Amino acid sequence: MNRVFDLLQPLLKRMAEISLAAMALLTLVDVLGRYVFSFPVRGSVELTELLMVAVIFSGIPLATKAHAHVAIDLVTLALGPRTRRIQTVLAHTIALGASLLFGAVTWGRALSAREFEDQTTMLGIPLAPMVFFMSALLFVNALGNAAQLWQALTERSEHA
Repeated sequence: MNRVFDLLQPLLKRMAEISLAAMALLTLVDVLGRYVFSFPVRGSVELTELLMVAVIFSGIPLATKAHAHVAIDLVTLALGPRTRRIQTVLAHTIALGASLLFGAVTWGRALSAREFEDQTTMLGIPLAPMVFFMSALLFVNALGNAAQLWQALTERSEHA
């Protein structure tokens, strides 16, 4: 599982970088067009929203891989090694379940968007591909969660 995740990591990083750069460039062009030339970019809000989806959902698995999600460890610091390990396994199990649940629900929404041919309002961009993309990356995140859970379960060290 970690190998799949490692292979996808550079692709996800590039996707997030390119989407973020495109979003910044689009915003610059839209602001200049709107206030300097009185000619804004048509559909810029929709394009920005789609680019934000790409940045956010490509970043979720990257944050999981780097253990970079927000964590509050006020109670964890007071726990012993065994209890801390149980807490780590429980946290990874919940994260895996949440990723799988969100991925499955989002997949259902993507099927619905495809069936009803949902589109953006201004530009008429089909929404189903983006929602499938979101779901796929949630499942990729679940792979990362599963790898971290497996590591927590098989770790021999007392420092979980």
